[in-house]
Amino acid sequence: MTEEDIIRHQAKLVEEEKIRQARAMSPAEKFLAGAELFEEACERSLAGIRFRNPELTEDQAKERLRELLVIQDAQP
Repeated sequence: MTEEDIIRHQAKLVEEEKIRQARAMSPAEKFLAGAELFEEACERSLAGIRFRNPELTEDQAKERLRELLVIQDAQP
């Protein structure tokens, strides 16, 4: 078994455990976990914005994130 195979196998086991844990959660726990995942995604997105745009101030980077999060109405 190669090192790459070992890593893939470990990643699969971790994913299966995450799925098992998610299935065992109550609806309230799932709701809170969703909010935590959204917060983490926003933090990562903000880090990416800062990395790609080092000239932006913190407030400007947050405004760019807010712009990205706006859901546009679908036009027929």
